[in-house]
Amino acid sequence: MSEQLGLKQRYTIHVEETETDSALQFRFDPSPSKSDIAARRKTPFVVGVNEKPNGLEFDWSMVGDNHAIDRQEIESEIAARMAERQDWQKRVDELVSLIEKWGKELDWSTRRIEKRLDDSRIGRHRVPALLLQQETCRAILEPIGRSTPEDGGVVDLYLMPAYDDIASFYYYDNQWNLHYGDALEGEEDPTAARYVTVAGLSKEALDKVLADMRKYAA
Repeated sequence: MSEQLGLKQRYTIHVEETETDSALQFRFDPSPSKSDIAARRKTPFVVGVNEKPNGLEFDWSMVGDNHAIDRQEIESEIAARMAERQDWQKRVDELVSLIEKWGKELDWSTRRIEKRLDDSRIGRHRVPALLLQQETCRAILEPIGRSTPEDGGVVDLYLMPAYDDIASFYYYDNQWNLHYGDALEGEEDPTAARYVTVAGLSKEALDKVLADMRKYAA
């Protein structure tokens, strides 16, 4: 009796962007076991998906008639990945919006830019990044990726133009948490730092990080 392999074992899945922002293509490349001769004869196929206000719209026109595939299983896998994609993009947008708001309240000029990322599960995608400037001190809040040990994501705060990593925002416990280097008390070298974690976020913590950035940049 042949082993029933899961979708991930039977296919390598690639997510590709299209010219339409709301449309993606999921390419399924068969990756059968050596003993599964029939499966090795299968050819790759592509399923399109378009985000609509009332849900996902699937395009099976590129599949053809020669694939004995479980469409419900395929659509469930695509829907799961689309949900992860949307959650990550929303999560980053919420963080950028919050830092943008606080930055302006702390008298920093802000400007959003677009960052393109590639993720093995959700494919290529775009998320916002944020430039901050106060007088001659410039920084960038830059999303790094969704895949972390906690599978929540990481966004870094860099001092420009050297791209010195000053602080990082990690998503876990259903919230963004700030991690940053804080100068050791009495340390002669002001750049010597210890690892500090601030649970959650606050404007006061951000103000301290930005103030330290200005001090190091001076």
